Amino acid sequence: MKKSLAVFSLLLLISHFAFATEVNDITAPINKIYDLIKGIVSIVGIIAITIAGAMYMMSGSNIQSRENAKNMVSYALVGLVLVWVAPLIVSFLTAPVGA
Repeated sequence: MKKSLAVFSLLLLISHFAFATEVNDITAPINKIYDLIKGIVSIVGIIAITIAGAMYMMSGSNIQSRENAKNMVSYALVGLVLVWVAPLIVSFLTAPVGA
């Protein structure tokens, strides 16, 4: 049952691309999904950085808690940078060679 549902979903997705007449018809849904994911990840990243800042302030003299908070901030920042820079990386990699 799960396999047939997955195949049906894939066919629906492919059918949209099969009848697309322009590149914008294909990339529009992908860009909408990317924008949604970018917004969600940004909100979660900001919340994670805020929580890590509170953890750092409340850690006192506990070195392990401070390190955990620092790691949490660095991982959140790396995630945010990757999500926001991903379109630039893709456009750089897919640019024509002579352009």
